Amino acid sequence: YQRRVRGKGGDYGKMQLMFFADLNEYSDMTRREPQYGYTVVFHDHESYSSTIPSGFWLSPGSIYKADLSLSQEFREGPPAGTCDPTRVNNTYGRYEENSCIAQCRDDALMKECGCVHVAPPLPDNEPGKHYRGCTLEEWAKCGLRAYKNWVVKYSDVNRVSMGCNCPPTCFETEYRAQISSSSLSKFYAEQKVQRLPDGYNTTQDVMENLLIIDILFTSMQVSEIREIVTYGWANFLGDVGGVLGLFLGASIFTIMEFIQFFILAIWDTLCGLPGRGGKRTQSVEGINLN
Repeated sequence: YQRRVRGKGGDYGKMQLMFFADLNEYSDMTRREPQYGYTVVFHDHESYSSTIPSGFWLSPGSIYKADLSLSQEFREGPPAGTCDPTRVNNTYGRYEENSCIAQCRDDALMKECGCVHVAPPLPDNEPGKHYRGCTLEEWAKCGLRAYKNWVVKYSDVNRVSMGCNCPPTCFETEYRAQISSSSLSKFYAEQKVQRLPDGYNTTQDVMENLLIIDILFTSMQVSEIREIVTYGWANFLGDVGGVLGLFLGASIFTIMEFIQFFILAIWDTLCGLPGRGGKRTQSVEGINLN
C-alpha cells in the first residue's frame, strides 16, 4: 500500500482499484468534515473539467461496483445552434462548459491575487496566460476570499456579465455510471492485516482505511445524442410559399413579377423627376400651330 492506490485486472474484463485512505495523515481540519474518503469521477482522458462539479463520494470500509456506459452528444453550430465550433481546447483539456467556467475562475483569481487554487493541468493550451498555484499563506490571505466572492457573483442569476462567455461544446463525451456497494467482509479484512503499512495493525484499521472499487463496462455500445435542425430556412420559405399560393393564388413567378414591377416603378419615378438626371420628352406630330 505504499502507493496508496493499486489496480489490477479483474474477472470479466473489469478493472479493480484498491485505495488506502491513511487516516493518520489527515489534518485536524479534515477530521472535522462529516465525511472522509474519495471522490471518484469517470471522464475522458482528454478532459479534466468533469472532475470539478461531479463525482461519487466513496468511503473506506466498502467494496463498490461501477457499471459504466459511454454516451456522446453532438450539438449544432451557428446559425441554428448555440455551440462554438472554434473552441477546441483550453487549460483543462478539451473545451467544455465546465472547463470554460474553471478557466474563467482562474483568470479572476490571477487578476486579484496573482495565483490560483490549483494550477490547471494543461497551461500550454493558452500560451499567452501563465498560472501559478497559491501558497497556503497566499490562499489564506487572498485566494479563499477571492474565490468565495467569485462564486457568489457567478451564482447570481441577476448578474449582468462577468466576462465569462461559455457556450456549450459541440461535442461532449460522458461516462454514465451506476454505483452499488457492500461492506468489506471481516474475514477479508483479517487477511489484509499483514500487508498494512506501519502504524496500522488491526482489522479495524483495514475497515477504516481500505476501499475497493470494481469498474466494468456493462455494454460496448455507444449511445449517441445528436442535435438536428428540424425546421430551417428552407422549411420556412416553403411554408410561406404554400400559404401565399393557397390564399392569394401567388407563386414564385408572381412574386418575381411584383418585384420587377416595383423596381421599374421606382426607377421610372427617380429617373423621371427634374434635377435627378432625367428629362421627360414629348413629341408632337401632325399639329399645325398656325
